[in-house]
Amino acid sequence: MNEARRQARSNALASAISPDLAPDLASDTQSARLHALLEVAYLTAAADDHLHDKEIDHLVANLQTWLQARLEPAFLVELFDHLGKQLAADGFQARLKAVASQLDAGTRRLAYKLACLTALCDYEVHDDELKILGGIADAFGIVPNDAQATFDELDAMISSI
Repeated sequence: MNEARRQARSNALASAISPDLAPDLASDTQSARLHALLEVAYLTAAADDHLHDKEIDHLVANLQTWLQARLEPAFLVELFDHLGKQLAADGFQARLKAVASQLDAGTRRLAYKLACLTALCDYEVHDDELKILGGIADAFGIVPNDAQATFDELDAMISSI
């Protein structure tokens, strides 16, 4: 996908999540919430166990758009390096369980939506990403029909781009 198309897609996806995602970063509670949400995005992007520099660059660019540039790209790259080390040490299920324990029901739904957007943002949703999305929905207590409806709504929204 060319850069202009990727940016157009990211901008369109921003409308689906930006108001809920961009917190007041002065609050420790909101910062912890954002950290957990960013970890969900990272776990989704790392679904195939390989997160290359180009994928990290795209994830950072998308998050910059979705967060209305409230976090510096260098901070996000450093955070993803840290999250990669945690994932390697603890494993996917343990990290997902840790994130789920930090979020209330409403924020879990937002995190699942962010996971869907992360999977959808590159026009290529692979089986491993769908499996991860199902695992995230399950870990977050989102019933399969609701999870599928959320994914389908977001997919339909960006398919026209």
